Amino acid sequence: MGTLYKMGFTPESLLDLSGRVYIVTGGNAGLGFETAKALSLKNAKVYIGARSAPKAETAISTIQSCLPANSTASLHHLPLDHMDLSTVAAGVQAFLTQETVLHGLILNAGIMCTPYELSANGHEAHWQTNYLAHFLLTELLMPILQATALRDDVPIGSVRIVELTSAAYMWASGAGIAFEAIDLPHGKPFDRYVQSKLANILHVRELQARIGPKGDTPQRGEIWIAAIHPGLNDTGLAASYGASSLFGRTIIKLGFAAKPEKGAYGAILAAASNAFPRSWSGCYIVPPEKKSTLYRQANDHNLQEKLWAWTEDELKRLGFLR
Repeated sequence: MGTLYKMGFTPESLLDLSGRVYIVTGGNAGLGFETAKALSLKNAKVYIGARSAPKAETAISTIQSCLPANSTASLHHLPLDHMDLSTVAAGVQAFLTQETVLHGLILNAGIMCTPYELSANGHEAHWQTNYLAHFLLTELLMPILQATALRDDVPIGSVRIVELTSAAYMWASGAGIAFEAIDLPHGKPFDRYVQSKLANILHVRELQARIGPKGDTPQRGEIWIAAIHPGLNDTGLAASYGASSLFGRTIIKLGFAAKPEKGAYGAILAAASNAFPRSWSGCYIVPPEKKSTLYRQANDHNLQEKLWAWTEDELKRLGFLR
């Protein structure tokens, strides 16, 4: 598996990120941890979004132990529980009391094929954790992202939103998003996971249409966006699925899953590298860090607009958006 990355991007090629601020959801473990670590090694200020304070502090301590003596990086826990949207709103308010700029939002947190469970806000766990909480976080942080992108001292194209998804989106059935039963109470865990991953892509596509680069000339204020399929990775997320699947157990045991530090390459590239081209904004990136083609419902512009409208209406109904 490692040969996929031999000639491609590596985090070591990132330029110095001193003065830049990033949020990584789910940054306490797996791909999020590796993303936060890579940014910190280049002197960024990184907020690790996590529900558990002890786990976040352990991750922060571990990363700090890897930093050189002259590092100017700083790491902070941002309390976020995706199963309770009030913590997302509170987390944003806490962040805004500390920071006046935000250069990168990495929407990494996620669950895969867990049993059916409803959140504090009445939505199924995959739908809320993987998609709904990330949509709300993005919308509440949009003013500071846009203000940062408009600053004269911020290079055009350095403010970015990166959302992790999965090639599993291609298994979405029917129209792709079951608006009539959005929580799929009678579906299988994989069906609910797939729908949430398709929603991540549709979110990126609509963000690109609304705030992404337009035309051939870079413009101050534009935000670059990417959907990242990290491939199969040997993380807790993959292990939880693999434990219930003979196929999953086999591919992990045989070593076909990439290590988390390699699986995070796509997110790191899209979040902070000058090697990420403007023309890739709004695109779907797969290992080994290349633009790929989207299929089926992921190309449905009417569906992405319908999902955006549904999500705004739902978050307004729940009292989190005006």
